[in-house]
Amino acid sequence: MPTRLSDRGGVAAAYAAGGVLVIAITVIMAWLVWQGLSTISWDFLTTGPAPGSLEQGVAGGILPALVGTMIVIAFGMLVAIPLGLGVAIFLTEYRQPNWLAKGTDTAIDLIFGVPSVVFALFGLAIFSQGWLSWLSNPVGDAGMATAQSFFCASLMMALIGLPPVVRSSQAAILGVPNQQREASYALGKGRLTTIRRIVVPGARPGIATGIVLGIGRIAGDTAIVWILLGGAVLQAPPDGWYLPWNLVDFLRSEGSTLTTYIFFSSPAGEGNSPGQAYGAAFVLMVVILFVNIALIRLSRRKIGKR
Repeated sequence: MPTRLSDRGGVAAAYAAGGVLVIAITVIMAWLVWQGLSTISWDFLTTGPAPGSLEQGVAGGILPALVGTMIVIAFGMLVAIPLGLGVAIFLTEYRQPNWLAKGTDTAIDLIFGVPSVVFALFGLAIFSQGWLSWLSNPVGDAGMATAQSFFCASLMMALIGLPPVVRSSQAAILGVPNQQREASYALGKGRLTTIRRIVVPGARPGIATGIVLGIGRIAGDTAIVWILLGGAVLQAPPDGWYLPWNLVDFLRSEGSTLTTYIFFSSPAGEGNSPGQAYGAAFVLMVVILFVNIALIRLSRRKIGKR
C-alpha cells in the first residue's frame, strides 16, 4: 500500500471513481428491470404492434423492432468489421505513405466526434439520388429515391460503428510483441502471412472489444434509424419477409428498431406508452448483454485453441 498521503489520496480517488461507476450502472439496470420486467411476455416478444389510435397508446409486441435491430446490427457490422480491421492494420503495420496515414487517423477521429444525425442527413442526401434507388425505393418519375430502408440505415450505421473497431484493434495490434513478428520473419514468412497468422490472432481480445463497442453504438442510435429507416413503428413486416425471394424487397423497405420503438412509446413520443418503452428498453439491454458475452467468450476460446 502507498505510504505517502498524496499516493493514498490518489488510490482512494481511483477506488471511489470505480465505485461510483459500478453503483450508477447497477442503479440504472435495477431500475430498468423493475420498470420493464412486468411488461415482458411471450406475446410481447413474438407479435407486432397492434394498429390503434394514439390516444390508446401503443399495444402489441416488439417483434418487428427486435428483428430490425438485429438486421441493422448485422449489416452495419458486416461493413464496419473488415473495414475497421483493415484500417487498423494499415495504421499499425504499414503507415505508408505518411500523408495517407495521418489523413486516415484524422478521419477516424472526426467520425468519432461527429453526431450521428449529421450522418443521417448526409445519407438522406446521397441515397435519395436516382442511381441509388436500388438501395431503397424510387419516388414516382422524378428520378429520386426514398432513401429510407434497412440498406441505407445499415450503411450509415457502419460509419458510427467503425471508429471503435479501428481504435480498439489498433491498440490490440500494437500490444502484440515485436518478438513474435521477428520470429515469423526469421522463419521466412512474409509480412502479410505474419499479420494473418501471428498479429491478428494475438490481437483477438482487443478486436472483440472494438466489435462490442461498435455494436453498442449501432444498437443505441436513434437519429440514423429514424431518418433513414423511416421510423415505421406500427408497420409490421410482410408475411414471408425472411424468404430469399422476399428478403431483398424487405431490406429496401422502411422499418423500425428497438430504439425508435422506445422513443415512439415513451412519454416524449407520440405513442405515450411508458410501459411498452420500458419493456423494449429492457429487451435491448438484454440483447446487447448477450451479444457482448458471446463475443468475449468466442474470442477467448479461439485464443486458447490456436
